[in-house]
Amino acid sequence: MIVIPAIDLLEGKAVRLIKGRKDNITVYRDNPLELVSEFNELGVKRIHVVDLDAAFTGGEKNNRELIKKIAELSRCEIEVGGGIRSFSDAERVLGYPVDRIVIGTMPIVNRSEFEKVMATFGDRVILGVDVEGNFVRISGWQENSELNHIDFLLAMKGYGVRETIVTDISRDGTLAGVNVEFYKDIAVKTELDVIVSGGIRDIDDIKAVKGLEPFGVKGVIVGKAFYEGTLDLKEALEV
Repeated sequence: MIVIPAIDLLEGKAVRLIKGRKDNITVYRDNPLELVSEFNELGVKRIHVVDLDAAFTGGEKNNRELIKKIAELSRCEIEVGGGIRSFSDAERVLGYPVDRIVIGTMPIVNRSEFEKVMATFGDRVILGVDVEGNFVRISGWQENSELNHIDFLLAMKGYGVRETIVTDISRDGTLAGVNVEFYKDIAVKTELDVIVSGGIRDIDDIKAVKGLEPFGVKGVIVGKAFYEGTLDLKEALEV
């Protein structure tokens, strides 16, 4: 299992939101590059970068140049999500020293573009599925697609998707603990490589997610727990 620290970017700063709400923002670093240096020192294997400006505006506002600097500074793999809504968006971001992109809204609102992305970059695409009440939310969590998350994931397997980051919106940024049964159900029913996101509070949650490895859970994203100090990232990486 891989532990993946997150850097969420808003107006050039590293922030965290609670349940994706733009009106509930905490700024943790004015200079996100400092975090990359810390992660390099800890030996992190992958960093999860989210461009919140791009997610909320469909790419009209973005942090692309900062993301490029993050990728250049990092000594590990970088995955980038947020506002990648077209083939040209995907091509641009993958033109940086970025290993993978995370796509969530595109397959729902622009299926033909998604098919083109998968045909060209399929092995570098992670499906991002943000779930609230068993329905997939899109456009930076602002819209309900009215698609059941399991049905959607199974449909996406047909396009070649093999790895998915599933965010439990009800717990994201809350430090409420991870919903183990929710992720076990997804992994068993879809047989995809599942990355857990949402609710991680402390080392016990990391251990609980590790216990899901036999079912197909491959990793966990940590955000607020690291920033608030309820989780020691070094200890999590060792576990």
